[in-house]
Amino acid sequence: PTLELENAYPRLTFDRPIIATSPKTGDTRLYVVEQKGRILRLPQDRETDQIEVFLDISERRTYVENEEGLLGFTFHPQYESNGKAYIYYTQHQPRRSVISEVQKDVATDQIDLASERILLEVPQPYGNHNSGTLGFGPDGHLYVGLGDGGSANDPHDNGQNLRSLLGKILRIDVNSRSAGQEYGVPRNNPFVGAGSGIRPEIWAFGF
Repeated sequence: PTLELENAYPRLTFDRPIIATSPKTGDTRLYVVEQKGRILRLPQDRETDQIEVFLDISERRTYVENEEGLLGFTFHPQYESNGKAYIYYTQHQPRRSVISEVQKDVATDQIDLASERILLEVPQPYGNHNSGTLGFGPDGHLYVGLGDGGSANDPHDNGQNLRSLLGKILRIDVNSRSAGQEYGVPRNNPFVGAGSGIRPEIWAFGF
């Protein structure tokens, strides 16, 4: 069959939208992530010109270089009962990637930034190749995509360095905490117990 593109919300405009998602719950509304730091919630009415701001961290200046910004967002599998979601964004001075847990305020039906719990901060040598995709697997663990750190051709060989989190897919448990960390490391991650500074959060490498 012939396929055609149709403007789903003809009366709405977006600024650098990069993700469209919804929680796996009774909430069927669409959530759109803008790279410059906002998450917008769209109503069911496709002809609307109204839009709700679900989260706004644009004042943190996450978007400075072209590949930086608010780059990842996903809902907790139990979002309907716990109101938790996860974001990935870039920051500066020092340049780094931040993975955080945030929670919805029931009274406002928006994310309460005061609830932010930073799970992990990863230093970034350059402003590009940040990746940022977040997603929960069927195992209930959070998978995090991290780029190789930037420039070109992975000049620091991060993708093959198991002591670096860059150039990797991480797998962490947001429902527990390992010693000194804001998250747990699943015991069956492939590099758990590998020693010599090898990061046990790594699920896969070479990206």
